[in-house]
Amino acid sequence: MPKMEALVENFDPSTLHPDFRLWLTAMPSPQFPVAVLQNAVKMTLEPPRGLKANMIGSYQDFSDSFFEECKQVSAFKKLIFSLCWFHAIMQERRKFGPLGWNIAYDFSNSDRDCCIKQLRVFLNKYEVVPYKVVVQLSGDVNYGGRITDDWDRRTMNTLLAEYVCPEALNEGYQFSKDQNYRQLGEGKYSDFMDALKTWPVQPHPEAFGLHENADITCAQNEVRFLFETILSLQPRISTGGGQSREDIIDQISARMLENVPAPWLLLDIQKKYPVKYEDSMNTVLQQECIRYNKLLVVMKSTLTDVRKALKGLVVMSSELDALSTSLFNNQVPASWESKAYPSMKPLVLWMEDLLARCKFVQDWVDNGIASTVWISGFFFPQAFMTSILQNYARKKQIGIDTVSLGFRNQKVAYTEIVEKPEDGVIVWGLFLEGARWDIPSESLAESRPKELFTPYVPIWLVPIQNREPADLAKTLMCPCYKILTRKGVLSTTGHSTNFVTTVEVPTNVSPDHWVKRGVALFLSLAY
Repeated sequence: MPKMEALVENFDPSTLHPDFRLWLTAMPSPQFPVAVLQNAVKMTLEPPRGLKANMIGSYQDFSDSFFEECKQVSAFKKLIFSLCWFHAIMQERRKFGPLGWNIAYDFSNSDRDCCIKQLRVFLNKYEVVPYKVVVQLSGDVNYGGRITDDWDRRTMNTLLAEYVCPEALNEGYQFSKDQNYRQLGEGKYSDFMDALKTWPVQPHPEAFGLHENADITCAQNEVRFLFETILSLQPRISTGGGQSREDIIDQISARMLENVPAPWLLLDIQKKYPVKYEDSMNTVLQQECIRYNKLLVVMKSTLTDVRKALKGLVVMSSELDALSTSLFNNQVPASWESKAYPSMKPLVLWMEDLLARCKFVQDWVDNGIASTVWISGFFFPQAFMTSILQNYARKKQIGIDTVSLGFRNQKVAYTEIVEKPEDGVIVWGLFLEGARWDIPSESLAESRPKELFTPYVPIWLVPIQNREPADLAKTLMCPCYKILTRKGVLSTTGHSTNFVTTVEVPTNVSPDHWVKRGVALFLSLAY
């Protein structure tokens, strides 16, 4: 890059040919020379937006002669349609954010082209269509090579198995419940293009396997990104009457300092709840107090320092300046986020959530563990779930590797549960996205219109030795996350910073339906 920048800078217009142009093709790179960008005419190639435009873009590379190069012309045409449809779905689901894919992957046209070339090779080689081979190569190799999240891989395989199958060769086969998207019959290249041009410009979320509420989620994501960008560009100097920026930050800091709870005295906690072989919950409580104490200490010290800096008593460092900007913008400061639990809430709601969490821990310290536990209040809920297994294994004198948690949904609210179960713990505080829980049928049900998230019923986490695997035909293996982003990184403990556990959720319809819906459980929302 530096050598190229030097070459471009040494161009002398007086010695260059009038028709000389430098064409440069490159991937996006932060090291790209700024001077070259400023003096260049920039063009970008992006995939067309929308199912209709995506499919038409894919079919522009084909022709009648291309179709006829394959021995099994009819199967080739229809499976090309299936693969192009699959490619369009893979790309277009990204606009729905984590509801579409946990991680936004850059699927490219080369993935689609590689699948089509492999399809032609196998159709020319065999008399029958090797569906298993095509699905395996297309899913786990070509597209799956980009996918790093196991839940995204499950979604991809579910979609591909529905699009590339023997039934997909039947004319009129529906790729989704939307009547517009179905397998086309025998015809020429022009017939396919004419049919694609009749598709609606704005597809219904059902075409992607999602609920109609997904459009609301998509719109919210776009608006949130827009306002975050506007907020980052706002001026930092206030004009006119009213309070100054510094006065507002000072008031916010003073108010928060009054509300921040005092850290717990760990010696008192250790005396009241000592580490015991019979009760691992005591260890969990001590660890939670240590984690919250680190956050509370940082909050008190930084809030005190920023008030002093505003008055000129200490130097306004870059860290304090960033903290004051976050307080003014109602955002959680980065110095707090590094010590805190994952959260997407704005500062005001984040503070309310922190106070509720501290109250949860203080109630545990004062009165012992409750009959039902607010699992969202834990800094590290995985340790709490492990302690349930440890307590049961030590009580029964059995190996902990033979014990696993069962999930039994309750039919009443957590406030109506007064007695603790003999083994395990009843937890509450989870939220469901992409579906809702129907208590009468004891099954997942479709979300109501405009209802993006619904509270989930309390769950009895019951430890069971040598538990029988769940019936996958009637059970959705539902991922549970801390926050709505659905993605995280592996911490030093080997746990994800976001993923908590897999919850077994009963369903009266095929679990694949809910996989396409993007159903997941969360401990915390963004509001």
